[in-house]
Amino acid sequence: MEGSGSPRFRKLHFPVGLWINSPRKHFAKLGGRWPSAISVKSTTSSDAASLHDAPSAPSSSLSTSTPSLASPAPSPSPSPAFLRPRPAGPQSRTKRLSHLFLRGRSNSDRDRAVGEREREVWAHSAAPSSHHYLPPASSSAPGLIKIYGDALSSGANYRSLLANVHSTARQLIAQVITRYTEREREETDDAVLQKHSPEDFLLCDVIGKPIQQPDGAIKWETECRRSVAPWECPLLLVDMWRPKDGFERRFEIQRKDDYEREEREREKEREREGENYQGVRWRRSRMSSGGGPEESERGHRARNSELRRSISDMNLSLRRRQGNHVANEPRGNGNRANNSTVTHDRKNIMSMINPQPGEVRASRAEAKVCWTNQPAEEDKDYSSCDLEVMSQSLILPPTDRPYFLLLQGYDQSKDFVLYIMAGHTHVFGRKPTMREREKDRERERKGKRPLKVDTFLSAPDLLARHLLVRRDAAVPEAPAGQALMRPFRGGAVTHNGVALYREAVLRPGDIIGLGNHFLFLYRDPRVTPAPPLALTLPWQADASCCPSGLVDRQEALRQYLGSTEAVLKFHPRHADTLLQEIITKNSSPDSGGGPLAPAYLLSIMIDHASKHLDPALTPQILLKSANLIKEIVWDNIKEFGDKHPTQNSAEQEADIGAPNVQKLSSDLRPLMFWMSNATELLNFFQVKVETMEKEWEFEAPGDPVLTADMDTCSEALAQLDDVIMHTFQQCVYHLTKTLYSLLPALLDSNPFSGEEKEKEKDGAGGASGEEKGGGDGEVDDVSALPSKVAGLVEVYRCSLMLSREACLSPPLTSQTFGYLFFFTNTSLLNTLLERDGLFSWSRAVQIRTNLDLVLDWLQGAGLGDIASEFMKKLSITVNFLCIPKTRLIQSTWSSLQEDHSLLSPSQLHHLLTHYKLGPTRAPPSSWAPPPGTELSGDIFESFLDHPPLILPNETPRLDLSQPIPSPELQKEVTRLRTFLWGLDQDELPANQRTRL
Repeated sequence: MEGSGSPRFRKLHFPVGLWINSPRKHFAKLGGRWPSAISVKSTTSSDAASLHDAPSAPSSSLSTSTPSLASPAPSPSPSPAFLRPRPAGPQSRTKRLSHLFLRGRSNSDRDRAVGEREREVWAHSAAPSSHHYLPPASSSAPGLIKIYGDALSSGANYRSLLANVHSTARQLIAQVITRYTEREREETDDAVLQKHSPEDFLLCDVIGKPIQQPDGAIKWETECRRSVAPWECPLLLVDMWRPKDGFERRFEIQRKDDYEREEREREKEREREGENYQGVRWRRSRMSSGGGPEESERGHRARNSELRRSISDMNLSLRRRQGNHVANEPRGNGNRANNSTVTHDRKNIMSMINPQPGEVRASRAEAKVCWTNQPAEEDKDYSSCDLEVMSQSLILPPTDRPYFLLLQGYDQSKDFVLYIMAGHTHVFGRKPTMREREKDRERERKGKRPLKVDTFLSAPDLLARHLLVRRDAAVPEAPAGQALMRPFRGGAVTHNGVALYREAVLRPGDIIGLGNHFLFLYRDPRVTPAPPLALTLPWQADASCCPSGLVDRQEALRQYLGSTEAVLKFHPRHADTLLQEIITKNSSPDSGGGPLAPAYLLSIMIDHASKHLDPALTPQILLKSANLIKEIVWDNIKEFGDKHPTQNSAEQEADIGAPNVQKLSSDLRPLMFWMSNATELLNFFQVKVETMEKEWEFEAPGDPVLTADMDTCSEALAQLDDVIMHTFQQCVYHLTKTLYSLLPALLDSNPFSGEEKEKEKDGAGGASGEEKGGGDGEVDDVSALPSKVAGLVEVYRCSLMLSREACLSPPLTSQTFGYLFFFTNTSLLNTLLERDGLFSWSRAVQIRTNLDLVLDWLQGAGLGDIASEFMKKLSITVNFLCIPKTRLIQSTWSSLQEDHSLLSPSQLHHLLTHYKLGPTRAPPSSWAPPPGTELSGDIFESFLDHPPLILPNETPRLDLSQPIPSPELQKEVTRLRTFLWGLDQDELPANQRTRL
């Protein structure tokens, strides 16, 4: 009876409450069989000296905690000298019990002797394979540890490693991989030996027991396991945490992928168990925090000290003392009633302010059962109980940080009253599903860590991350103390009763709605005095039913319809109808809204959608508007192609003149109109897409919804790119086609003929008369130019008027004329090089004069810089031919090449070889190129070297922060507002419609 089961030699494994609450007669019965456990000698510092005289015995606590160690032979019962004699004088029972239960571990010579003896028994055991570790004699001395490596080599048993308490799991994994691969080193090459990486394995702490099979074999049965972190020390775990009786510990090395897959399967099995698993979590939460099952969903945040430190917590000690006092009298039924009533009262808090007489009596009767557990018949003073019940309804909010007060919840058993914003960011959400957790882990592995949820709510209509609130340091650009709130994509959030889709300022007193169930009041105690609540008063909410409210609505509607503010409000269900109305009524330059009417109206429509409507609507509007514009442009290009086919007959080419240029200009107006509007919309769309990307910075990376929205925006931008490129191509092609037939006249006409001089004088007189009359169009007048030159300049003038009328953006205007001047330069230069009969001083002077007339007109029209840049090579070639013969004969190849560096050697050699010095005069020898000069190159310029079209990427010229810029646009905006108001009125009953 006094063996290892005696409380003198084992830890006291029976409940402590049995010692404290049991009657004294229970101690008397125990004392009849064993010496009193209270008289066991204490191992504290005051009694440690007497232990040196006692015989050494193996520590039963060590052998019991680690059954894998071979236990020595049973020790004989200790001598009576090991017992403390009963003190002569009276001693406090409480003090003696405190000595028994508060004693610590001993470092005496007896403990060291026990450790040495167990090490010796382990080393000399007949069956050493059943022991999985040998503790070191000290922290610096090495010990043996067995690591089972079936994951490394199938059928392998174990490897014994030397380790100390400072050896980490990472070091042991590397050692055991080396040990398992030593035998294969001679048989395999290095590539096979290096296939095992320590990063692919982990060390598992396995608790189980060996089971003997019918055939005599020993099979290990695992009870539980856990992965050991790479920085943990296995021998330290062995020393500090021991398995319970009947179980042993061993360490196994396992592949990380296999371990994670098995854990995921186990977690899925636990979720399928449903109710049983919930019961396990409920019991864990009860043991950890003393709460009910509702606390299992909250994690460590539910134990926020500032929230939980309320009057109810301060009264817990009083209730425990009352409960312990009642527990001394065995009342099993009463205790069960007490527990059920306490749970009921904690979840259904009763107000004690101005109670009804019946409620007071009921609460007092309940209090007697709930708090004191006394019979209801006894006449007691219940004032303290009423105060205690009232204290349950008092929760003190924090005074140094913001918080959210719950106004309406989903599950009363799981919702708190206060949610404190402890950090600078606060995320509301629900508990993620298995699939959502797996996606978060995948994002973390890619380095994209999502935001951590601070408050888990129980409503099913919430997202895993639903609302983000930021303040102070998280919003450095905002004023001090200001908070911002923004919903995550797809989360239903209201701000003071209005649907919220984007980031907004959160002020103390605002009402926040999450989903269909939760309502919170935001308070910041640091803001003093406290601002009023953002609640709509009843008489303000129903103002439309009174005559004055109706009059106010009519007046507000009139002000909105006539407002010059760039705003166009519409309901999401009317988005497609409004889009069609804008495009169809403003599809041509003669629609009446102005040159940029489609771009401006679509911009204010998209601006309203991007600020006040669902974010999913904006990408759809962008794509639909781009598709509608592309359809209209394609129809215009087809119609223009029917009027101006790309292949003309010889008679049609000979007939091209000024009247044809005017007709071409008129037919190009729709294309130039849509090129200008598409350019402005492209700039506006790019700004909106960049803003959307900034709004998505807090969203989960790789969200498929956001990815789909970005693909939609990219497609809309690509459609506008196609519109700009095709309209640009069509305009430039037909303008250069007209130029091609007019350019040779610049080389053949003589500006010094008598007819041209008379025309020039008449044009100069008319121009001076217009100048005296104060005309403004003299810069664009071509009447003063020779007829052949005027036909060429007329093409440039019509192109310039088209770009000005369409309000084409300056970068695109420069590229349009740059392409025209490139074509002029290339075409004239190739024609000049091809016709060697023009290589004379007299013909070169005529060409130079005609070219100067064109360049002077372009300079006056504001296009001189662009023309000089693209027509530079033609000017240099003509200047070369204008050199006087006497000077040209004296020049050498090197000097000519240096002065005309833009000309290639083959072009310069061609000009010198075919220059007309005279009928009998040969080119001088100084013109000959030096030996080795490359002269095989092509002398003609290529049309494929044209400048590329660079789509503009600039700030939109449409400033929506300013009033509507023109009366035409104001009229069109007012028409659209009235149109939308009519759509709203058509959906209402006749008695609810508003008249203007």
